Formats: sequence, structure tokens, C-alpha cells
Amino acid sequence: MSMFPVLLLFSPVIVSIIMYLVKKPWIHFLVFPLQAFLAYCLVAYIMALQTSPELALTIFGGWRQDIAISFYVDYLNLTFMGLTIFFFLIIYYYSFKANYREKKFFFFLTFLQGIVLGLLMTNDLFNLFVFLELISLLVTLLITYKKVEHALKAGLQYLLLSSVAAMFYLIGVLLLYYVFGTINIRLILIGLPEVIDSTVIKLAYVMMLTGFALKGAIFPLYAWLPKAHGVAQSSISALLSGLIVKHALYLILRIHGQMFAVPYGFDQILFYLGFISSLVGVIFAMAQKDIKQILAYHTISQVGLMLIGLSFASGTSFVGGLFHVVNHAIFKGLLFLSAGVIIKVYQTKKVNDIRGLFKTLPWTSILLIIAILSITGAPLFNGFVSKTMIKYAFKDQLGWYALFTLINLGTIVSFSKLIMMFFGKPLTPVNISRASITQHIPMSILALSSLAIGIFYQPILTSIYQFIPYDVHIFDPAVYLDYLFYALIGFNIYLFIIKKDYRPLKWLRHFYILFPTANYLMVVLLMSFIAIIFLF
Repeated sequence: MSMFPVLLLFSPVIVSIIMYLVKKPWIHFLVFPLQAFLAYCLVAYIMALQTSPELALTIFGGWRQDIAISFYVDYLNLTFMGLTIFFFLIIYYYSFKANYREKKFFFFLTFLQGIVLGLLMTNDLFNLFVFLELISLLVTLLITYKKVEHALKAGLQYLLLSSVAAMFYLIGVLLLYYVFGTINIRLILIGLPEVIDSTVIKLAYVMMLTGFALKGAIFPLYAWLPKAHGVAQSSISALLSGLIVKHALYLILRIHGQMFAVPYGFDQILFYLGFISSLVGVIFAMAQKDIKQILAYHTISQVGLMLIGLSFASGTSFVGGLFHVVNHAIFKGLLFLSAGVIIKVYQTKKVNDIRGLFKTLPWTSILLIIAILSITGAPLFNGFVSKTMIKYAFKDQLGWYALFTLINLGTIVSFSKLIMMFFGKPLTPVNISRASITQHIPMSILALSSLAIGIFYQPILTSIYQFIPYDVHIFDPAVYLDYLFYALIGFNIYLFIIKKDYRPLKWLRHFYILFPTANYLMVVLLMSFIAIIFLF
């Protein structure tokens, strides 16, 4: 049995407990050697798997596989694990100075890292439920860490909705256990083709899929995400958007794409949900004036794009969707971290009140421009690569291609608001001393990563996924002209429509889904899934 999975799970947990018990601020520096150790364990594990593939499955306690706790790794969770270690390092570095003496903050954050790695490795459906619940609890504590009223309400709503999602998932697990007598994912995967048309199996599938749809903020179950982003620290918002929401997509891939060999035609359902989520997210983002709310709604939109790509299960679009998971974590993390610096200096979240940014915070402005170019799909940046690969799926379908273009145009319109922040003079006094130089280091790493992936995407995709993206052409002059054309249209739409703030935009800005309504929507989505799977 390889010890690497054990080390990857328990090292952060043990370090978090040590940091909590030792009442010295310097103990928090342990998070940095911890990340180096985790990176070493992951790389060594990957190298060991190349010579000994049997190490992918780790069975604990010497019990039979059907009753033992076990871990299993493949290219999918190794990708997410690498992203997790990298992104937590960025968050630690960014938030270290502000939370240097906050032992509870580092305890929650480091403990969360260990649980996330455990979630990605587990081969046990019930332990997956345990990890999900622990993640929900820890994220709630991080959202509500400042203990202000709005944060407590948003955190409580996130926790309650996550608990409802976990309940749906657990019902699905119980149904699978009723059929197979085991909760081992690998064993269930082997036996599923024989009973795939069973009513119990179909019901288990829709129960689990509904729970994960809420965790991923997929339409119409996105109500918790804008509220959580609006009140959390910017570093926690980056973590939510860059990692936590993505784990729901990982679970959808595991359940929909791997466990259930026959997805009951739900590839198209996920495709449509992805498009609707993208469209709804970008429409609401255009109406916002709060910088964090703009970014929050764009998380919903970008998750929809990922779902579009991943719904194809293989090929260029699938790899593009998976690659966009990584790319989005990088540029959206940079957007939220940049927003954190700006909010701290200007003491406001309102984009209309932030002016003269380029003169006040020149380096932050450059990093923010890179992030904006990335999310809007500019050539030479990572967002362009993965978006182009996702778009490949419907290049010959004019209607879907037009809708995809409309979503990208809406993204450009939304971020035109942020572009206006660079010009003019500050409307209120600013305190530049509030900006921390150390925060620019992790932000710069994300910006360089975005540019490096955008340029060297071909060797990256070839080495990791053994995939050559023939349909991406970053040196074709046509793609630059295409981007400039849509950028010009988008900016003019902002100037002549969005900036005037017509009544429908005001209505969208103040529209919120209440907690009872969110629960009703979950039931509606579940019943819709059941109707589709049993009637059609």
C-alpha cells in the first residue's frame, strides 16, 4: 500500500491542529513547508504510478475491498489535486499578512485543504458524503469569519442549502447500497451496466445529480453563491470560485461520466443547463455595480461553460471543459484577489466609485487587465484556449454558436465596467498604504500562469492529457481581429445601454432568490430530472 494518499490527507489535518494548539503567531509559517511537502508527495506519487499502476488503489486495514475504506486516483483527480495544492498556496500567501495572528482562520483553512484532498481521493460513497459535509461546515466558518450580520446570514444559507444537497446525495447512496450491498465506487462501476435500467438506479442517479447541481451553483440552484461571495473575504471568495465550486463538477464527472455508463440521455440535459447557467450568469452580471457581485455572477456563467464542455464526455470539447476548470481558477482567482486589494484601498465595492486605478495602483491594474483579457477570451491568454476548445463542439451549429458568442459578448460588456475604473481621478480619498506588497506576489504568479498557459498550451495539454489541440490558433491574425471586433461592440453596448442603468437592469440587480424558493427550485429540478429519465 502506498503511503502517499495517507500523507496527502492527514498532513494538512495534523498541521492545522498543531497551529491551533500552539499559541504562537510564528507557527502559522508551517503552511508554506506544508505546501512544499504536499507538492513533493503528489509528484512522487505520480512518478510511482507510472512504474506501479496498482498503487492507484489504496485499501486500508487489510479488509475486503467491498467493505474496506479505500482511495483511488487517476488523471482526473490528480489534476484537481495539483490545482488544489497550487491554489491553497496562493491563498495562504495572499492572506497571510492580514490573518497572521488569526489561529482559527489558519486552522479552518488548512483543515479544509486536507478534507478537499480526501474528497478527491476517496473511493467510498459514504466517506464522500462525510467529506462533503465537512467541507460545507468549514467553508461556512470561513464565510462567516468576520461575524458581521450579512456574513452570518449568507453563511447560514450556504450551510443549509449544502445540507439539503448532501441529503439528496445520501439518499442516492442508500439506494445504490440497497442494490449492490457495497458503497465502493469501483465495484459499483463494474456492476452498474447489468442494472442500469433499474428504477432504483435511475432514482439514485437523479438524486445524486441534483445534489451536485446545487453544490456547483448550476441554474436554477445558484442562489447561495452571489450572497456568499459578497460577504466573504476576497481570498475566501477566490477559494470558493476557484476550487470549491469546481469540486461539484468533479463529482458530476465521477457520477455522470464514469459510474453510470449509460447516462440516460443526460448529456444533452447537462449541455442545456450549462448554456442556461452561462446566459443567466452573464445577464445578472451586466446589471451589477458591486465588483464582487459582478465576479460572483460570472462564476455561475463560467461554470456553465465548463459544464457545456464536460457534457460531451470525450473529445476536444471535453478536454476544453476540463482545461477551463484550471484556467478559470487562475484568472478568476486573480480577479477576486485584485478586487480585494482595490476594495481595501478605496474602501468601497461600487465600481462607479472607483476611478484613477491605474495611477493609484499601477501594478494591480496591470494584473487586473491580464485577468480581464483572460476571462473575456483574448488570444495569448489561457481563457482563449479552453473557450475555443469548448466552442469546437458546435462550430457547425449556427444557433448554438451564436448563443455562445452572445455569452462571450456579455462577458466583455460586464468587464467594461471594470475597465472604466482605470481612468479619471479618485472620487474619494484613498489610502495606498493599505495595499500590501506581499499580496502582489501570488497575484503576479497567477497572471504569469495565465499568460504562460495561453502561449504554451500545446505542450501542457500534450504532456498532461496526451491531447493535441489542432483547433486553437493563437498566431492567426483573424482571431485578434475577431476579439477586437467583439470588444468594440461590447464596450459600446456598455456605454449606450448598460451605463444608463435602465429599469430592467435595476430590477435584475435587486433580484434575489430567497431560501424557501431555493429549496422549491431544487425540488422542481429533481422532479424534472425524474420526469425526463422515466418518461423520455
